[in-house]
Amino acid sequence: MFMSLIQTYEHRDKEKFLNWTYQDSELVIGLVGAVGTEQHQIINIISDRLKAYNYETEEIRVSRDVIAKLYKIPETTNEFERISTAMDKGNLARKQTGDNGILALGVAEEILSRREKLGKPRKRVAYIVNSLKHPKEVERLREIYASGFYLFGIYSDEHSRLDYLINNKRIKEEDARKLIKRDMSEEEGHGQQTRDTFQMADFFIHFDRDHYQLVEKSIWRILDLMFAAPYITPTFDEFAMFMAFVSALRSADLSRQVGAVITKNEEIIASGANDIPKFGGGLYWPILDSQTNSIVDKANGRDYVRGYDSNKKEQAKIIEDIAKLLDLDNEKIEKLKKSRIRDITEYGRVVHAEMEAILMCARNHISTRGATIYCTTFPCHNCAKHIIAAGIKEVVYIEPYPKSKAFEFHDDSITSDPTQTNKVLFRPFVGIGPRRFFELFSMSLGAGNEKVRKDSNGNIIKWQPERSNLRLQLVPYSYLEKELVATDIFNKKIGGLNNDKRKDS
Repeated sequence: MFMSLIQTYEHRDKEKFLNWTYQDSELVIGLVGAVGTEQHQIINIISDRLKAYNYETEEIRVSRDVIAKLYKIPETTNEFERISTAMDKGNLARKQTGDNGILALGVAEEILSRREKLGKPRKRVAYIVNSLKHPKEVERLREIYASGFYLFGIYSDEHSRLDYLINNKRIKEEDARKLIKRDMSEEEGHGQQTRDTFQMADFFIHFDRDHYQLVEKSIWRILDLMFAAPYITPTFDEFAMFMAFVSALRSADLSRQVGAVITKNEEIIASGANDIPKFGGGLYWPILDSQTNSIVDKANGRDYVRGYDSNKKEQAKIIEDIAKLLDLDNEKIEKLKKSRIRDITEYGRVVHAEMEAILMCARNHISTRGATIYCTTFPCHNCAKHIIAAGIKEVVYIEPYPKSKAFEFHDDSITSDPTQTNKVLFRPFVGIGPRRFFELFSMSLGAGNEKVRKDSNGNIIKWQPERSNLRLQLVPYSYLEKELVATDIFNKKIGGLNNDKRKDS
């Protein structure tokens, strides 16, 4: 292996290779959206705009370019059958290989085959992958293409998706609803998990056919940021959601990290994370132990210190009690474990992020009436009722939460319709996601090319798309190659030092 790597760079100027300045990077863009989302419209917008950066685009359709090469898919004019069959075969590929990211590997194989004739990276080519349906597919593509892979999450409300499937694809309403339900989250681990895949996106776009120009301009802004436009700064929504994301990182919860911030008049007034409450108010923080000089958590405080999740323990006790009362056999007990008992959150010690943000306001005598709360996850029904009672007027969220009964329990007080001004508005986040926030908005501290806003005379520099490069290049060389080059250069340079000079130093 190492000999083959040596051969790949032997003909190069080694110092230039080590300080590579490759600026014509390939680009891989993935799309994730629920079935019925008009992703072809998004592809058209991205493709047209990338021409401004002298990029050509190629679509890689997972159903056509990967799944159809693995299994024979019968030709049909029935769209319901076509979509269902593609779902079936995608699930089958995951199941038979035991790899939920197998279709992403197929995408990489397709890109490689298209590049194979040249034997080297293609200049200024963007591959648009349509579309990804499982979190493992995203993980695989990020492993392979690192910062050169971007995921666009396309949101379209269910009414619009139904309308498109029924009127454009000519699918019966009953069948269209089946597809939508199946697509969001299948029970099998190898099934489609669009809901979970969506929340992994780098960018969130709301596709609305009636506001096409707004969608177009939103995508242009995202691409401009990817190409290091120096004067684009975050919207308040983007900043607030990033701060909610940062708040989540302080959580030591055993299940997941959730964050929230409350804002008023475009100012953050409180933050919260899901964690264990402590005496005196607030949540536990790790502290410096002066005796051991170590940063530690209080004994018997957080759940991980205790060694268990109290909610899961109580769920198990409930199942055990039912099994004893009804004298259930093992098979029925296993079925019981898969029931909605597992959705109970009543017995957790953790304060939810939204609740902690509200309580922080209470502790500091700050009114929440008329405020907006930004949550990394859709609030559970328990938090939803407290959000309503707190007088909060708007909730902005990223990750859907399937266990939440918020809309079902409180349809009198909450809505997803912005025209209903007498209810708390729950709306999905749109904009630059927290994952790429630092990389894309930082002037010089993030990875990639440094942003420059002025020349040596203090005058602003005119940024031009056609003369711009991707801020984060898709590196065409491996670190193994670079290590070999670095070692070679190092040995040659220190070889020029005689023994006396080396002793003197």
